[in-house]
Amino acid sequence: MIPLFRKKTRHMPSAPLVIIKLALAFVLLLPTVHGDLVAEFRQGDARDSHLVRLPALFVEKGQPATPLLKSGSFEATWRGQLSLVKRQRLYFSFTGQGQVTLSINNEEVLSESGQLGQGKSERLRLNSGKHDILICYQSPEDGAARFQLLWEERSFPTEPIPSKSFTQLPAHSSASALAYRGRELFARHLCLKCHLPPEGFAKGAMPELGHVPPILALTGDRLKEDWIARWIAHPASFRPNTNMPRLVPDSAEGRQKAADLAAYLMTMKTGSTEPALEASASDGGALFHKLACITCHGLPNDSEPSEQRIPLTHLHDKFQAHALQDFLSEPAKLSPHTRMPNFHLEEKEAAALSRYLLEASAAVEKKPVVPVFPKGNANRGLDLSKQLQCGACHAGLPYDLKSLPTFEAIAQKPWTNATCFQSEASHLNLPPEAGEALEALRSQHLSSLQKDTPSSLAIRQLQALRCTACHTRDEQTSLLDSLHSQSANLASHLNKGGKLDQSLPLLTHTGEMLHTDYLTRILAGQASPRARPWLSARMPSFRNHSPSTFAAGLAAQHGLSPSQPLENKASTESLALGKELISSETGFGCTTCHGVGQQEATAAFEVKGIHFDLTKQRLRESFFYRWMHNPIRINASTKMPRYADDQGQTTLPLLDGDSRAQFEAIWNYLQAEHGE
Repeated sequence: MIPLFRKKTRHMPSAPLVIIKLALAFVLLLPTVHGDLVAEFRQGDARDSHLVRLPALFVEKGQPATPLLKSGSFEATWRGQLSLVKRQRLYFSFTGQGQVTLSINNEEVLSESGQLGQGKSERLRLNSGKHDILICYQSPEDGAARFQLLWEERSFPTEPIPSKSFTQLPAHSSASALAYRGRELFARHLCLKCHLPPEGFAKGAMPELGHVPPILALTGDRLKEDWIARWIAHPASFRPNTNMPRLVPDSAEGRQKAADLAAYLMTMKTGSTEPALEASASDGGALFHKLACITCHGLPNDSEPSEQRIPLTHLHDKFQAHALQDFLSEPAKLSPHTRMPNFHLEEKEAAALSRYLLEASAAVEKKPVVPVFPKGNANRGLDLSKQLQCGACHAGLPYDLKSLPTFEAIAQKPWTNATCFQSEASHLNLPPEAGEALEALRSQHLSSLQKDTPSSLAIRQLQALRCTACHTRDEQTSLLDSLHSQSANLASHLNKGGKLDQSLPLLTHTGEMLHTDYLTRILAGQASPRARPWLSARMPSFRNHSPSTFAAGLAAQHGLSPSQPLENKASTESLALGKELISSETGFGCTTCHGVGQQEATAAFEVKGIHFDLTKQRLRESFFYRWMHNPIRINASTKMPRYADDQGQTTLPLLDGDSRAQFEAIWNYLQAEHGE
């Protein structure tokens, strides 16, 4: 029988490490968590176990490791399986600070403490298949922690182990998974709008708790009265996963109340609206396809859209003609925290897209509208608005919350007994597991609402903003790949046949690839110029969704601190070598596809490359070297060729063919200014 690995490794000197021995039960796979490793955090008697993609973390001093813990020293373990497709001879190592022990197949292979990365394991021969892996980590006393697990082989230099190499152990259970789901539901449904804490929440609380729902002050200028009444009567019939509660009963009396509220809202207007611009509906349809709107919405003329996407068949019944154009131009203007992204449309683009959506939705063969809603009374609607405390959520409406219990008061009793959960009364549009999840939050982890971490926020944002609708991440293929053909006919009249010029960037490595400040600018819509201006699709902005924390969270998930470009201090000789190495005459021919300075790419026929002048503000140095060594290892579909062999040599004689030295010269040159 071939042993799982050939040698027992030598151990690095280290202080004793407290090994966490906890019996995990089944980890509930809820929408807010994703990953193939069970991460368990321990701090005194407090526990937090959930799924993660990678055995990595970054925690700043004064910040908790997870929202379910306090700040300060903590222990963490990661359990799962390392999955290899072929036999490999691997070295393992760490980076960061703290105290760590790595065990594979129940044998300790490496242990370190203090500043990590001083050594590596013996070379292990691991057969193809799955190998149990356990990492035990103890943070420094002040809780400031950083950790990454690395490996290397003769065929590749030291790198973080990719997420696709981990598979989950047989299922385990965790109460904290329910609490995380409860946090997400409590924040998303804006429970604090009605149940205010007397002293407010701390600065580090979940940012979603302060989100602002749509502002209704100009409703009469934007929407249509009959649609408003029907929306109030049954919001989930228009949007199955809406956060809007149903405020009136399903009865004749309820429909009258909905009509009265609609009549009142229609009085909220200035009457100073601009008419919609004349535009081409066919151009708008093509734009619908180019922007990949199909990933989040059904087609506006689809009478049976998917419940997983927001239907658009009602747009003609909802919007006054100019209002949809205004919304598309600036979605957050009257709905600051809408999930609808801002594509920074030009005025003509917004007009064309609006016309297409309105005309297509008007053409849908609709069933007779039943029942017919009665005529509303605005005065009764005003009184009802006060009674229902509509202004607690929607700015522009009157309200008085003195009659509602405070946050501290509702925390004393099970939330499943609250009015919101009673089917006979007004109720929220909650999923089946909501009661159990919210009660797990209330009874065990209520203080976690006031503690958030960048990593936790990033997990929620990736889901809430539907980032994987357009971008592939790990082994999760984007929805765009399977759905884009549904709208292709809308752009068939264009020369490009309605196809995207290229696939969109992967999200798998975003946190370790991009500088945090650059990623923040991307999310906030402030990155200029566009890195990929040739793409038909464009990256929208989410400026009100905590872009800096989101970016920091994506980095923390890879065990990295926030970063920004550093001052370049390379020698003149190194810069000259770098310039020569990227040239087409004596170098790798990089300028064939990539522009630099005032020089554009010389012959990029099939695919363009990102302009080199953006490298300094975009890329982390560590990722650059990994990419240059073997781009296909990071992105199998890239057109970027591989220049270095497994021994780290290239075919160019400069610097004795040493790829690392050559790539360093290129890096130094790309950090310089190229204005000439």
